[in-house]
Amino acid sequence: MKILIYDDTFEGLLTAIYDGFYSKEPLASIYGKSESNAPLFLGEILEVITDKDKFKKVRYSIINKIDFVALKKIYMVYLSTEKDNAMVIFKYLKIAFKLGHDVHSFLNVCEIRLVDDINRRVTMECHRFEGFIRFNYIDKTFLYSSIEPDNDIVELLGDHFKNRFSREYFIIHDVSREKALIYNGISYEIISMDTDIYQKLKSHKDEYANLWKAYFKSTTIQERTNIKLQCRMMPKRYWKHILET
Repeated sequence: MKILIYDDTFEGLLTAIYDGFYSKEPLASIYGKSESNAPLFLGEILEVITDKDKFKKVRYSIINKIDFVALKKIYMVYLSTEKDNAMVIFKYLKIAFKLGHDVHSFLNVCEIRLVDDINRRVTMECHRFEGFIRFNYIDKTFLYSSIEPDNDIVELLGDHFKNRFSREYFIIHDVSREKALIYNGISYEIISMDTDIYQKLKSHKDEYANLWKAYFKSTTIQERTNIKLQCRMMPKRYWKHILET
């Protein structure tokens, strides 16, 4: 049984899937290098070297033999924290290549339904953060926000906030993954950003933040505070990154 280890990139994952499809030996699992739950003593370990040609072949096959929606769905699974998400994608594609573009109708198949469920969870979290994110105005130069989402969604937030703050410079910092989305007024990119930046900027206060806190406090009716409802609408794990708390 083979265990494939790829370099944590989407290109590396599709390369591993290509190798898995054409392997003569059964595939036990696929893991990213950063995953700590890989059972490295239960099979033959093979490190996958990312190959752009293999990546393009798999991507082309998914789009043409299934459809673009399927490619988008497996990318969302890749961004998720679902356990063994690479194998979830591998099993999904084995079925999807047989069913073609009708695959989305076969929700009675557990592998298909699981991918749809993961997509729904990732999309929902992304939608939540589009409303939850709070920015600080740093030295009247750029907007900064820190987040700690369950899934790796920071890049999915780019278009929303680019459209919303098209003339501003902003940073959305995923503290737990030490990466950030940076927008320069024209385009955005994902870069590495360590927690030292967060430690320096998290305590920065601006006049707008103080005004928002004052407004929030003035409109709050203490007698009608409903902590359970607040937790249901906005999970408590997000609270430390919003101004109201």
